[in-house]
Amino acid sequence: MEDNRNFMIAIALTMAILLGYTYLYDAPRQQAAEQARQEQQVAQAEQKSDEIPDFSNSAATETLPGQNPMDAAPVSVDRDELLTVRDRITIESPHVHGSIALKGARIDDLTLTDYKETLDPDSKDVALLNPVGTADAYFVDFNWGVDGAKGPDKNSVWTTDNDMLEAGGSVTLKWDNGAGLLFNRTISLDENYMFSVTQEVTNTTDAAIKVAQYGRIVRHSRPKGMSLYILHEGPMWSLDEGMEEFTFSDLEDMGKTEKKTATGTDGGWVGITDKYWLVALIPDPKKDFNVEVYRRGDDSSEKFYANFFHGWTTLKSGESYVESSRLFAGAKKVSLLDYYTDVENVKMLNYAIDWGMFYFLTKPIFYLLELLYGFVGNFGVAILLLTAIVKLAMFPIANKGYKSMNKMKVLQPKMQALKEKYSDDKVKLQQATMELYKKEKINPVSGCLPMFLQFPVFFALYKVLYVTIDMRHAPFFGWIKDLSGPDTMLVTNLFGLIPWEPTGFLALGILPIFMGFTMWLQMQMNPSSGDPMQRKIMMFMPIVFTFMLAQFSVGLVIYWTFSNILGILQQWILIRRADPVPAKTKA
Repeated sequence: MEDNRNFMIAIALTMAILLGYTYLYDAPRQQAAEQARQEQQVAQAEQKSDEIPDFSNSAATETLPGQNPMDAAPVSVDRDELLTVRDRITIESPHVHGSIALKGARIDDLTLTDYKETLDPDSKDVALLNPVGTADAYFVDFNWGVDGAKGPDKNSVWTTDNDMLEAGGSVTLKWDNGAGLLFNRTISLDENYMFSVTQEVTNTTDAAIKVAQYGRIVRHSRPKGMSLYILHEGPMWSLDEGMEEFTFSDLEDMGKTEKKTATGTDGGWVGITDKYWLVALIPDPKKDFNVEVYRRGDDSSEKFYANFFHGWTTLKSGESYVESSRLFAGAKKVSLLDYYTDVENVKMLNYAIDWGMFYFLTKPIFYLLELLYGFVGNFGVAILLLTAIVKLAMFPIANKGYKSMNKMKVLQPKMQALKEKYSDDKVKLQQATMELYKKEKINPVSGCLPMFLQFPVFFALYKVLYVTIDMRHAPFFGWIKDLSGPDTMLVTNLFGLIPWEPTGFLALGILPIFMGFTMWLQMQMNPSSGDPMQRKIMMFMPIVFTFMLAQFSVGLVIYWTFSNILGILQQWILIRRADPVPAKTKA
């Protein structure tokens, strides 16, 4: 009876692992194939320019600018070439480089100087924002809707007396509609990725004018690469009622005129997030505002919007009106988002990192890794230290589990005798088995506890390695240059000697193979089960884990491998310390 129970536990664990693997990889891979097709269409398609609607004749209702864009002729231009076409204000700081076009005053050129696109040292810096006309146009717009007069639009040419925006500094842009409305926009940048935007409009006409401030993020393409269900990428917002997320597919499934909307009365933000990057608009927390996200266009020219706007305000003759907002555009660095959340009071900005449902475990593990990194200067070594800490914490449980498994081995003759005695009565067999466990003071599931307790840590570490920018391109030793990616030293192409890049199950690295060997070796040291089928299952599990973990982050493989090595050492210690238990053959 007990053998069957252990067999079912092993089967359940194996099925859970296989189902988890399918959930995390196989289904997303199929989805990614379709997404890749769409991305190819987007990359090959010529982009269309968005026109901010003219509010000259708009009704005094709360209408968000951008909902009826006018498309210009399709174009597709090299990014560097396009940035030289118009006069621009240069953005220069320790962490970002970019520019603001004076025509339209859009923030549409921003690169992150701390991060490369690939591991190649000569790789370009990550380009977060790109001007319209490039294959991956992505920009931010702050402006005014004006009722009864002409307001600024994408063709408005602003003037400035400063052609450089530096960290800690500011620039002021000005535009005159030629009919009595004066617009000033002051943009400043902190030492990291936060822009502050203060907009002022002055009415020098003889009549009252209605104005409404808005900000919008417009993105012309989706993130490249495989999209997994465990990670959110797409529009999202954080408002009074909490956070809400929308995938790019969610917006695609909506109608051509449908939008997702909400109202904020106590601060918040709206934005679009990638795996590592975030662009978020942060309206004035002291004023009510509306947010909306939606998709427009077709597969070859789709555009995603994340906008905020305030209600209309009447501006009498001779009056000025000022509104302020902020823009975060940069890397989702944990310490930085925590700072903006806790110190700058940007509600739940740190939740832009998708920590998952085990937030209470995932984030502390990251903090522990970061602490260990501060001592050793290498996240791979920090993972080894984390593994040792976890093993040390679980040692008492492992000790108890090993003793229980050892007793179970000794009790096999008694168990067999009970099976023969109650072969025709399963109820009595179960009762007799439980009485035997109680008499011998054995917990039949205690041997599985160490593995069960290790799985939450395993998945939490997987999440940390996958979503935190700190782990991106973090090296270990030797050939391991990126702890967040899979092992690149592949056995199946003879470690690069064969000019072939295996994918899927064929991408089998040397470290996952070594992990499988250590797992098999550790199982050999456990007290063997009396059930032949269960022994075969346990022999099969290292093979399953080898191929499964080959697709995971190499940092996770390092964790599991070192955990196995420590487990082997632990088993050796427990075997030497174990008290011999006399075997009794009578039932």
